[in-house]
Amino acid sequence: MPELPEVETVKRGLEKNIISKVIADFTCDTRKMINHPLPFYKKTLKGSKVIKIGRRAKMIIIGLSGDWNLLAHLKMTGQLVYRGQNRSVVGGHPIKEGFEQDPNRFTHAIFTFSDKTRLYFNDVRKFGWLRLYRGAELAKQLGHGLGPEPLDHHFTMEVFRQELKKRPNNKIKQFLMDPKNVVGIGNIYSDEICFFARVRPDRKVKTLTDQEIALLLKGIKNILNEAIKYEGTSISDYVNAMGEAGAYTAKLRVYQRYGKKCYRCGGNVQKIKMGGRTSSFCPRCQT
Repeated sequence: MPELPEVETVKRGLEKNIISKVIADFTCDTRKMINHPLPFYKKTLKGSKVIKIGRRAKMIIIGLSGDWNLLAHLKMTGQLVYRGQNRSVVGGHPIKEGFEQDPNRFTHAIFTFSDKTRLYFNDVRKFGWLRLYRGAELAKQLGHGLGPEPLDHHFTMEVFRQELKKRPNNKIKQFLMDPKNVVGIGNIYSDEICFFARVRPDRKVKTLTDQEIALLLKGIKNILNEAIKYEGTSISDYVNAMGEAGAYTAKLRVYQRYGKKCYRCGGNVQKIKMGGRTSSFCPRCQT
């Protein structure tokens, strides 16, 4: 599943291409992907202008005229494809057909703009979704059960400490991956953050020292910002908004490197299972 840097990269790609476009038509062949009947979507979206593109956690927010907002979640295998008059923009799961032609057998929703360009929502497993909300409804949805944005300037050491105190018995990696504590961090970046801070991912939160907490916070901000700079990580299911593999893959220090030498100390990277997920770490320099 794409994590914060990957979703942010897709968001920025769409921001450059669909702002100010007017929606002329909308279709969707999968009822569970939308939160209102299709006729409601058609009526509401027709004539709506794209005002802005935002992101909350791993969701993309398309702000529309008339106080409507479209919330999109790619989940595991979702893909957004913009087909313009002179270029195509692809972001999300690398569905081969999504690069060659649209619509295809994985296309489940289509936005047609007044200039005849289109935005396709493709999804192999149909876990992704679209949700239409008014401004007040959107604020309620985005605030429900979600922790702070890790790259927001309000996410300070004080806020981070407060969140940690709420979950003293969580394992560090599990804490980082839980969106109730901090949003947007998944399996890849939690491994990298723990490596940066020199802490084992399976240690409990209550064992962290002040210095380790400071390093974790620095790691969260540094690594996520760097991953955005390099347009994300492409392991098995992500390409950036131009349909290219995320370049941060070459920057990974520990994720999925088990059995190989640690870049920092030369020890052997190992793996452990935590909550059904595989975690990579160096037992020599992560304690």
